[in-house]
Amino acid sequence: MLRWIVRGAAATVLVAAALVLGLHLGGTDTSQSGMSSGGSFLLSAPALAQTSGSDEFPHNEVGICAYVNLGDSIDLVRAEAAFSGVEANEEAYIIGTVSLPNLAEDMWPHVYISSDGWIIAYYPKTEPTSRIVQWVGYQQGEVSTTTLRDALVQVAQQSGLTTSRVLSALGYYHFQYPTASKLLIAVDTTTGTDTFSYTLPSSLNLYDASWSHFAADASSTYGTNTEIDSVRVFSGGGGTYIACGTLDTQFKAPETAHVVQVYCTRSWAGAAIVFLHD
Repeated sequence: MLRWIVRGAAATVLVAAALVLGLHLGGTDTSQSGMSSGGSFLLSAPALAQTSGSDEFPHNEVGICAYVNLGDSIDLVRAEAAFSGVEANEEAYIIGTVSLPNLAEDMWPHVYISSDGWIIAYYPKTEPTSRIVQWVGYQQGEVSTTTLRDALVQVAQQSGLTTSRVLSALGYYHFQYPTASKLLIAVDTTTGTDTFSYTLPSSLNLYDASWSHFAADASSTYGTNTEIDSVRVFSGGGGTYIACGTLDTQFKAPETAHVVQVYCTRSWAGAAIVFLHD
């Protein structure tokens, strides 16, 4: 069964987002332990977005991001130690990639750190927003974290900042869709085959939609796959892996029930659809 599991203050936001999107909160489960949920995140523009030109960083580089500025100066020499690779090292800022545990290199977020207190974990604008889905450590229930949040916390800790302060001030934003105000993740996992559906109202202002597929120790014989409306959007072999992509136009047709199916034959697999809207 597809179900939204919500807790505490997040309940109102999550249920409201699901209703706006018209998601069908039901599904068909033919596995032994089908489990589904989702998460909703509000987007807001950082002050940095107002002080830089459209042809300058971060507008010319950043897509989806998680950011924080606590007003404290940051020792860039110390912060650099958090990077797996450095792309830019200037007097006032550094940019690099951060390796997250058990994620392939193509899933590593980029991070910008400035000496005046900004930390922005992001994926470039050319990459799908769905890279934000954090499959590592996810079991079931509400989506409580993202790859960008985890990267931000990891860098902040190594920069000597207090985790609780960082989390209380953390924000999300998409620099390519500045008027988008909400990000909704619908997730379904299965040990066999499971489906869920979503319907986009014609009145919904949808900026972007993308998918993410995860396989945990998949069978090398049968692999795993995700289909939308009986069209295979991803098929993988054996092993553990994550794949992401943008949703084709046909899967964003309004007032249509689009059916998502995820399949595996060993261990478990998951599919997530990420909606960016206002």
